[in-house]
Amino acid sequence: MAPEYDVLLTAYDIQPGEIRLKAGEPVRLRFVNTTNQGLTFSAGGFFRDARLRRRDASLVRGGNIRVPALSTRTVVLVPKAGRYKATGANFLHRLLGMSGRIIVE
Repeated sequence: MAPEYDVLLTAYDIQPGEIRLKAGEPVRLRFVNTTNQGLTFSAGGFFRDARLRRRDASLVRGGNIRVPALSTRTVVLVPKAGRYKATGANFLHRLLGMSGRIIVE
């Protein structure tokens, strides 16, 4: 079974701010939105380079995962080595600090 990591989303933050993964090893990412508004996690390069589980591919659109209010979305993927930027898709949320990075070694 792939290791699972929680990625907590708020309108002002992504936690952890730095996600470290191993290249070529399957991982389960669970995006958790604890706010009363829908949020979008954006990591275009990361999702483009990764191999997503077929049934999860529909959750990632244009490098984004939309997570409705008070809910979660889980994807299983195999990441490719690299350093990737992760942000909220909303410009105001990015200005307020909703950003992080993904490091795959």
